[in-house]
Amino acid sequence: MPNFKDFLKSDMKVFLNTNEFADEHNIDGQDVTCIFDQEKSTPSQNDGVYIVRRHLFIEQSALGYRPEPEQKMRIDDSYFYVVDCVGEGLIEVILEARDS
Repeated sequence: MPNFKDFLKSDMKVFLNTNEFADEHNIDGQDVTCIFDQEKSTPSQNDGVYIVRRHLFIEQSALGYRPEPEQKMRIDDSYFYVVDCVGEGLIEVILEARDS
């Protein structure tokens, strides 16, 4: 009889489907299926500098590790710092970068 975790695994297949929500992105040299969502940029205290916050939804097993706060990650051709990582199985990695 399926349990709750079984249902979550089947839901992840829909959520991380490239025909639905997900795309392929290169993370630290590894191509993976994930959802890379962007918030609006917000001005920082320094003139002309904006903080870009993005959310990465990915299966931890596809990434191969659990990102830690302040860790630097390269996603496609941009660098970000990990702010937080939440969840189990399907994790949400909250990232920030500075832009001008």
